Amino acid sequence: MRDLVEVAPGVHVATSAVYTTTSTLLVGDDGTCLVVDPAVTAREVDGLAAAIRDRGWSPVAVWSTHAHWDHVLDGPGLARLPRWADGAAATDRETLAAERDADDELARVGEAPAPIAAPATAYPRRSPGVLDWPGRTVRVLTHSAHARPHTALLVPDVGVLVAGDMLSDVEIPLLDLSSDDPVGDYRAALDLLESAGARVVVPGHGRVGGPDELRRRLAADRAYLSALTDGKEVDDDRYALPWAAAAHAAHRAAVGR
Repeated sequence: MRDLVEVAPGVHVATSAVYTTTSTLLVGDDGTCLVVDPAVTAREVDGLAAAIRDRGWSPVAVWSTHAHWDHVLDGPGLARLPRWADGAAATDRETLAAERDADDELARVGEAPAPIAAPATAYPRRSPGVLDWPGRTVRVLTHSAHARPHTALLVPDVGVLVAGDMLSDVEIPLLDLSSDDPVGDYRAALDLLESAGARVVVPGHGRVGGPDELRRRLAADRAYLSALTDGKEVDDDRYALPWAAAAHAAHRAAVGR
């Protein structure tokens, strides 16, 4: 995992070699810290915990944006912390571990994976959609795209949107094909995230983007969804990789024309 990079005041991001996965730390002026989606290998998660400790920050909890295996990982330095999410996922730890262990990209890296965390609990609310914790103000945006439920976190004082598996520059929109309306769910989520008014986006996989890049990704994702439902192809480099091409083929089989 690359070193932590401060992408906005008090928002630090580290990026894994596995699927360009990001881990985000939301740190207040007093060092109070929320750890978002720590990933992916055991060494990386341990390194993240060590970086928090070395900087003298005080982690309060770990946040999982959704319950896919690469967003529910843990490590000795974080295991004592509560794990928060919006809603509980039905998938059990054994199933998630099996999905993790079967992942070809993780196997390619050749490092031990981080363990699966204990199930998350519902986050404490100061008011609807606002996290109740001793740190800076964090708004919780919950939607049904990609996974149900899925959250993004908005840090309003710096305009940062921690988007989970949305708004990526390296991944196409990955639909939840178990939904009755996966495309409609995804479009509604894009509208919600756009309405947040963020200036910086941190995707769960990919690179951090500023205002222009955020607008470009919103447009690219909407163009992909429109092409999918219209039975057309779109010029999008994000599904050039074999796994992304396979996901695109599954999308077309399920919802395309």
